[in-house]
Amino acid sequence: MKDFDSLLKTKTSKRTGSSNVIEIYRQARKENKDYSLEDLQLLNTNDLLNRDIKHKIDKHILALWGMLDMKSFVDAISGNTINPYFLNTKDLHPIKDLSDYTYLSDEARLLNLLDIKYIKKFELEGVSFSEVFLVTYEVTDKNNDFRPYVTFLTLNQDNQFIEFGYGYDTNDNGNVELFLSSYNYLVYLTTKGVIHSPLSGKMTKLKVQDILTSEEIAKLYK
Repeated sequence: MKDFDSLLKTKTSKRTGSSNVIEIYRQARKENKDYSLEDLQLLNTNDLLNRDIKHKIDKHILALWGMLDMKSFVDAISGNTINPYFLNTKDLHPIKDLSDYTYLSDEARLLNLLDIKYIKKFELEGVSFSEVFLVTYEVTDKNNDFRPYVTFLTLNQDNQFIEFGYGYDTNDNGNVELFLSSYNYLVYLTTKGVIHSPLSGKMTKLKVQDILTSEEIAKLYK
C-alpha cells in the first residue's frame, strides 16, 4: 500500500492491527485504580516500546502511537471522539453531543489509527514546517463508509507533541481539507500526498521520511 492510500474512502476497514489498549484499560479497571488518561497512555507507550526489542521503529513515532491509540480508545468509551462526518457544522464537538449518539455504530465512535508519517520539512505559501508528524485515522460516516481524519503534530522544545492542524474530506471528493494554524483559509491534501493552496494554486509534495503503520504494530504482537 502506498503511503497516502490510508486517505482513501473504503467500504471496509484498512486497519490490520492495534496496540494493547483494550487489555491495558481492562487491567487498570480491574485494579480499581483511578488511572488518568495520561497514566493509561504511559502504560500503553511503555508496552509498545518494550515490544520493539530490535529497536527497528523510531521511538518518537512509536511513543506517539501509544499515546494516540489509547486516547482514541478512551475517547470512544467516553463519547469524546470527534467524528466530523456526523456534524452539521464545521465546528468540531464530541459525538456525545449528537442527538443520535446512542445509535452510532462502534466504527463511528472510534478514530481508528492507521498510520503516522514523519515529514522532516515542507513549505507552502512562504510558511515552513519542520519535524512534522502526520497522523491518519479512519472513521465511518452516515453511509458506513470509512473516511479519513488527519492531525498534524510537531515536537516542541520540551519534547512534547503539539497539534497544529487537522483535516477531513468535507466534500466527499477525495481531498482532505486542512485547517492549519498558520493559515486563515483551507488548504488541501490529496491522496497523492500533495498539499495545495486554492488561493494561489501553489503545491508542495510531502516527502515521507518514515512511517509507522497498523500492520507494523500488529507484527509487534506476534
